Amino acid sequence: MIAYLEGELIRTGIDYIVLNVGGVGYKVYIPASLSHKLPGVGNKVEIHTYNYVREDKINLYGFSTLQEMETFGQLLTVSRIGPQVALNILATISSRDFKAAIINGEVATLKKVKGIGNKTAKRLILELQEKVELDNIEKEASFSQAGVDTELEDAIEALVSLGYQQSQARKAVLKISQKDEELDVQDIIKAALADLS
Repeated sequence: MIAYLEGELIRTGIDYIVLNVGGVGYKVYIPASLSHKLPGVGNKVEIHTYNYVREDKINLYGFSTLQEMETFGQLLTVSRIGPQVALNILATISSRDFKAAIINGEVATLKKVKGIGNKTAKRLILELQEKVELDNIEKEASFSQAGVDTELEDAIEALVSLGYQQSQARKAVLKISQKDEELDVQDIIKAALADLS
């Protein structure tokens, strides 16, 4: 499977580009947000690609970051979400903001995307909430306080080691820490366990 392409940009369309890679032209569909960042025709382009294979089609979808590509793949696991809707989501909301909206159940944020109504937004949250994590992305505001960051992360890791999902653990720890910022790691874990049970 093709995971990455580097080549000369030879053509651009409304929702795709064509790259010349070693004399072979690859047509790659892209989100609208990426088309505005592309260099001019004739320049080198590097792009992460997702192979979409169905009985009636084989398409390549391209993204500027691995994070976007992984989010695209997760979106396609949701019932009745196809590549076009997934591209619309990534063109409207950053990958980080999308994941935060899923974790926090923000229906209103998801409804900003063309083609996403109330039912679809709720289905996205329901089907992705346990799969999506904010790891390796800019940390949430609550985690930026000096001295609190490490304790909260330690508490989350402890809960995950006890068998809880990352998103469940994160929600519980944030909830407890917002009620009382003076708690140490052990107290946070105990309170979060009580909340989760």
